[in-house]
Amino acid sequence: MLLIGCFSHSIELEHALADIERSGIERKHILAVVMNLRSEPDPESRQSDAIELGAAWATACAVIGVAAGFGLAWGPIVWGLIGTAVGFGIGFCLHRLWLRGPIRFGARTNTPEVTVIVQCPASLSHDVRLAMYRRGALSVGESGA
Repeated sequence: MLLIGCFSHSIELEHALADIERSGIERKHILAVVMNLRSEPDPESRQSDAIELGAAWATACAVIGVAAGFGLAWGPIVWGLIGTAVGFGIGFCLHRLWLRGPIRFGARTNTPEVTVIVQCPASLSHDVRLAMYRRGALSVGESGA
């Protein structure tokens, strides 16, 4: 039977591995794999999000500009275009400030996760599962292989 546990990289993981070994599982039947964090976020994704937010603001401001333009000197078309440009600028800048702004409340640092795979007989699976949960496993799954 295979038991698979997902842990945050911490000292609790080391304790869990020690507990699993103490329950009678040999070290050669335990595999721990550190999952790599994405080192650099996808800049294209952020760019498209900024453009989408800019387009939404541009639409809203264009409608306001057209409506107000009926009473202003340059007319609704010119004020609609001005509203579009101003709205896109507002939306684009808001998105950029929101992503890269200096104020980030509650921002947590991402720690790598570690996946632990344990091959054990079915009779010990309950003990191994309890050891994983006691030591802070984020999740535990099993395969009957």
